[in-house]
Parts: sequence; structure tokens; C-alpha cells
Amino acid sequence: MVNEMVLNKYQKISYKWFGNFAEKIASEKLKHHLESAHIDVRGSVYITTALLTAILGLLISLVVISVFILIMFPMVGIFINVRLTTFFLIIPVFIAAVIYLAFMIIPGSIAKSRGKKIERDLAYALNFISAMTSAGVTPTESFRSLSKQEIYGEVKEEASWIYRDVALLGSDILTAIKANIKRTPSQRFKEFSQGLIVTVTSGGSLKSYFSAKAEQYMWDYRQDQKQLIESLSIMAESYVTTAVAGILLLLIVIPLMMIISGDFNFIFLYLLIFMVIPFIHMGFSFVIKSMSQG
Repeated sequence: MVNEMVLNKYQKISYKWFGNFAEKIASEKLKHHLESAHIDVRGSVYITTALLTAILGLLISLVVISVFILIMFPMVGIFINVRLTTFFLIIPVFIAAVIYLAFMIIPGSIAKSRGKKIERDLAYALNFISAMTSAGVTPTESFRSLSKQEIYGEVKEEASWIYRDVALLGSDILTAIKANIKRTPSQRFKEFSQGLIVTVTSGGSLKSYFSAKAEQYMWDYRQDQKQLIESLSIMAESYVTTAVAGILLLLIVIPLMMIISGDFNFIFLYLLIFMVIPFIHMGFSFVIKSMSQG
């Protein structure tokens, strides 16, 4: 039974209606993504929220479309045949499906974004921990101090969860680090944490370990940035070729073909201007944002 004290009213209603079903279909993958994304809600509760939101989207869009078909269109003299009516009534189902799928995709997307941000700031955070270790500070206190440093972004959040397990749940530092290995979305942070456990248990030098890892991850980050720049240059060339030169060529060729053929059908030209061109630009924007995210 879910502790209702931690749920808002919307989540309580959704869990009351769909809780039994959601408990059966909540996958371990979704639970892991929620933990990695630091979304503090159980998988079954998240699914019930997605289901209720999708149903509301279905009902609201169905009402809106019905108003247009039955009231608004007839008022302006537009009458929809059965085939088009069926098509319009399928739209609410599509909207509901998109809402549910978006809910299922969001945790993984947030977790992936967090992983990139962790790896971006990890080398700098390790330099901070290395400096504290040189002063004789214990790993527990190092993570506590790191959890207060906003400048280190998502690495600070990982440190906060590790220290939370120690301070609130009573775990020792190694147990807290092992628990965080399972939920962190960053492969490099996992590798660092596993190496830290080995170093502590074997009695190795923490200062040397932190310094070596900081240098390694800084080099890795520089290589990633070089690869990103190369990829962006390729995307820039593709953008100029496709979205600029290619579109200009079509805008010149299509009107010329109309003049030559004498068929002034502007439908394809309208589709190109109002649909194809915006979609091309949005597609490039989405890809570039995905590449440089973090």
C-alpha cells in the first residue's frame, strides 16, 4: 500500500483508480529511470498519474473535437462526412497515446541528461574532493561538503544522496556509495565509485586516487568536446546543404516549372513553405540540442 502522506491529491486519485493495475505493470526499468532522474515517486504511482493524465487528454480533446464537428462547423456551413468524422474521432486516442508515451519517456530522458551533466562536472568535483582529502578530511565529510557546492551541479546532487543515506538512513559510507552505484545514470560516476570502494577497503591513498581520476576524466571530457565539435561541424554543413541551399533551389525550380507547364497549382508550394521547411528547421534544432545537451 502506498503511503498516501507523500502523495498529492492528483496522485492519490489516480492511484485509487488504477493502483492495482499499475502495481502489476510497473517495470524495474521504469523504477531505475525514476531513481536515476531523482523523481521521488514510486513506479506504480507514476504509471497511474500517466494513465489518468492520458484519459483526461482523451476526454478533453474528444469534447473539443465534438464541439467543432457538431456546432462550430455547421454554423459556418461546413459539413463533415462519415469518413472525416471517424478520422477526427481517432485524434483523441492518438493524443492520449502520445501523453502516456511521453510520461514513459521523460524519466529516461531526464536520467540521460543528468548523466551527461555529471560527467561534465565530475573532474572538477574530484579536484575539490582531492583538496579536502589532502587536508585529512574523511570521505563522509568530503561528500557532505560536496553536497553543498552548487557549482558542481548534478555531481552535487549525487553527493547529496550519498550523504543522505549516511545521515538519515544510518548507512556507513561504503554502503551508501554502493547504493548510489545502482541508481546513478553516469557510467563514469559508477566507475569512480567502484574504484573508491576498492581504494578504501584496500587502504590505498585516497588523494592519489582522486587526483588520478580527476586527470583521467578531464582528458575524457576534452575528447568528448572535440568529438562534439566535429559532429556539430558536420551538422552545420548538412544544414546549409539541406535547409538553405536545397530549399532555395526548390523555391526557384517549382515556380519555374509552374510557369513552363502553365499549371499554377500552389498546393505543393504551400506545403513546402508552411510544413516542410518548418519541420526541417525543427528537426535540425532538436538534433543539435540533443547532441549538445548537458
